Amino acid sequence: MPIAYDRVARLLHWTVAALILVQFATGWSWGYFERGSDPRFYLFRLHLFSGYAVLGLVVLRIVWRLTHPAPPLPAGMPRWQHILAHATHGVLYLAILIQPILGAVTTSAFGKSLGTGRIHVALAYGIAALVVVHVGAALWHHFVRRDGLILRMLPARR
Repeated sequence: MPIAYDRVARLLHWTVAALILVQFATGWSWGYFERGSDPRFYLFRLHLFSGYAVLGLVVLRIVWRLTHPAPPLPAGMPRWQHILAHATHGVLYLAILIQPILGAVTTSAFGKSLGTGRIHVALAYGIAALVVVHVGAALWHHFVRRDGLILRMLPARR
């Protein structure tokens, strides 16, 4: 069994992951409701508040990660996979940090076009792609390589 991430890192990972799913669901669904309608307003507010939660938690997560190193990657992984894993995680952390800041700038512009709304939407698609790569790599390690990598981040079994 590989060395697992500590409890705090796992809690932060899964909480941020769940909030990002809320972000996708609310951000991509409020457009189906009429402007000024209650459902659109509530979806927007949920998107806004969960975005602020993501921002706070990702800052905490980055601080935690810098002070609590990740467990080593499985033995036998080629160097290019190490580099790709670290690069993907770095870009994902950066995107998840920038995204709520862009959202806050966009909503606080009071109707002035700063161009940040388009960037915010484009970055959402980029984050979705990174999440697919991240989950796909974890599943590939679990089902193809069978190296136990995914077990490092799963909740501890009793």
